[in-house]
Amino acid sequence: MVSAIAPALAAGDSGTVNFSGKIVADTCEINVDDSGTNATTVTFADTYPSDYSGDGTVGTSKAFKIEVKKCDPLVANLNLKFSGTTSDAGYKRLQNDLSGAGNATNVGITVSNENGTKGDVLFNGSVPDATTDVANDATGTTASVFNYTAKVIQVGATVPTAGKYSASATFEVVYR
Repeated sequence: MVSAIAPALAAGDSGTVNFSGKIVADTCEINVDDSGTNATTVTFADTYPSDYSGDGTVGTSKAFKIEVKKCDPLVANLNLKFSGTTSDAGYKRLQNDLSGAGNATNVGITVSNENGTKGDVLFNGSVPDATTDVANDATGTTASVFNYTAKVIQVGATVPTAGKYSASATFEVVYR
């Protein structure tokens, strides 16, 4: 009796819904300067006060790289934004974190971005210009490599004094 009341379904009144997707890692794999980790120390060659001759003079420099892979495959390009304690209004000079007896004075660190159109890294957490983006490998097998050059510089008019110096910066991956 129920079948007599309910209308019969015609073949054109039904269908199928398919669902598919992908679960990707929450974060990219990061390798700083071939350390196998997301953190390392860039160690400079020794430099001398006589290597400096004025504000911004470079005493020594060192190239380093940051590799990222297995990022979200739907993202075409990647970049890195940096933060750190700076000694200038333009956020380009990392401040020497060491003070007191036996530590260098009048010294800081700058970092040049060697990707795309290049330029100095800003340490204020801002998103870098897209012209320095690096392509993301959607397969996750090839690392996207960010190349940088860190430089030890004189900060101010007074030549750096002998001693230890140290600075640090944090970075985050930017997806575009």
